[in-house]
Formats: sequence, structure tokens, C-alpha cells
Amino acid sequence: MPTEYAHPGCRVSTSIADFLTFGSGELDSNGFWEKPCYECARNHEKKFKDDFPCWPFSKEYLEMKKQRSEWPFNEKEEEK
Repeated sequence: MPTEYAHPGCRVSTSIADFLTFGSGELDSNGFWEKPCYECARNHEKKFKDDFPCWPFSKEYLEMKKQRSEWPFNEKEEEK
């Protein structure tokens, strides 16, 4: 796996939640970067689909996650 992406200085690590994180600057003890890189994360997801999702998360992933978490509640509301 390459260590440099769209921007010089961007790096990859693994978060405490076991997904890849992209960015630069200081890496905290949980595997998150001081300066997250959205573009490098999206480029990596395109090249390596099995690594989805990468942090910082895409808007599409966050929306999908939100819809999944709301799904049971939406169903209950419809029953009323």
C-alpha cells in the first residue's frame, strides 16, 4: 500500500476502530490525524474498494449510516 497520496505529506494509519485514516500532522493515540485529508481517503477507496470506509468519512457514507440508524425508528413511526 503506498504511503503518499494526492498531497505530499499525507499519510495513512489505522484507527482504534480498525478503519484506515488519512491525513497529516500529529497522529493521536486513537489513530486520527491532526489534519484529515478527505481527498486522499476518497482516492484510496476508489483504488481499494475493500478498505471502505476510510476516514475522514465521505458524505455518502455518513448519510448511509444515518439512514441505517434511523430505519427502525422510521418504521415504528409509520405504524402509528
